[in-house]
Amino acid sequence: MRSPATRWRQAILAFSLDRSLLLYTCSEENLIKIMGRCVAFTLAALLATIDIGSCLQCYQCNSQSDPTCKDPIGGRTPIVDCATQDSINYNRAYLSLILPRELVEGVTGAPRYCHKIVFQSGTTVRTCLDANPTELNQTCRLLENAAKSVPSDPSKQLKHCSVCDKDRCNGAGSIVASAPLALLALVATFLYTKQ
Repeated sequence: MRSPATRWRQAILAFSLDRSLLLYTCSEENLIKIMGRCVAFTLAALLATIDIGSCLQCYQCNSQSDPTCKDPIGGRTPIVDCATQDSINYNRAYLSLILPRELVEGVTGAPRYCHKIVFQSGTTVRTCLDANPTELNQTCRLLENAAKSVPSDPSKQLKHCSVCDKDRCNGAGSIVASAPLALLALVATFLYTKQ
């Protein structure tokens, strides 16, 4: 199965080739219109594949208070912008009993990444946490070390821990499209071709 980007490139190439064959049979005025439409279509296609720039967005939940946080993740699981104070406040309010204090507090200005943590007790946590960009799994190692101090407590023992740096990567695998940008590209192409 081809990726969406590959299909877009092939569609643009086919569109460009079809238009270039017509160039030899068109007047100069039509040629300019066709070239303009081709450029508009190409730009619209490129805009539709680029996501709007923003900070990292992660799922944020705790299966102790929200059963939809477990796998497979529920469709209404909250998504948070990792750069906001809300994600740090959430960690302090809801995760202080589960995670070590140094993970919950956060460091001002530190890079934050999406985390998915599953404990032996069955609790699943998805949130933004500080992480070392050169060693993303440092957080998981910190959790493993904290678990060693209480080996008989399944609520502290790790079953799974992962760190990632893509939008909504701490949930189920899915393609995240930029719907507003794709809509803008389609409207711009439509308006341009109506000239």
